[in-house]
Amino acid sequence: MKLAIVVGHNEISQGAVRTDTHETEYQYNSDLAGRIVDAVSEYDEYVGVKVFYRVPGGGYTQEIARVYEEVDHWGATASIELHFNSAGDPRASGTETFSSGSVKSLILAEEVQMEMVETLGLRDRGIKIRNNRTKGRGYLSLVSGNAPAILIEPFFGSSSIGQRATDDEHERRSLAEAIVEGAVKAMKRF
Repeated sequence: MKLAIVVGHNEISQGAVRTDTHETEYQYNSDLAGRIVDAVSEYDEYVGVKVFYRVPGGGYTQEIARVYEEVDHWGATASIELHFNSAGDPRASGTETFSSGSVKSLILAEEVQMEMVETLGLRDRGIKIRNNRTKGRGYLSLVSGNAPAILIEPFFGSSSIGQRATDDEHERRSLAEAIVEGAVKAMKRF
């Protein structure tokens, strides 16, 4: 099993900012990706993991195409793109996952979503479908590669509730472990 982790955003376009630590999505998720690698290395079964970064240049569409071409070249069994939400209303909170709606993408989304909700204790905002037909935020990340793919938004960086669930070392490590646990359960079902 080969799990590709794609860090959402990049050095130039770093995404939303946590209002507590002032970490961008790119910064937070680069750290989370390292924690996922560590969590996989502690797993009893053989699971390969590799972190991929969107390289700036040529615009969003080209960046997505390039990174998922790298994921395909590596031969990923599944891919997970890391993000976190933000909203103008600081009360907005919860965990959600985006899927293309394909059978394997939905299996991956269900397993990872369930593990994140259980671990973080945040409101389950559900699984949202984004694909060539429905379009919507993040859909290119879900349809550009060959492997089943999901895009996760575990918490709102603009919400004190989401911040409290993800700010200390133990919580960050637990989130990484939840993502790995969900991904492995899903890949066993493929």
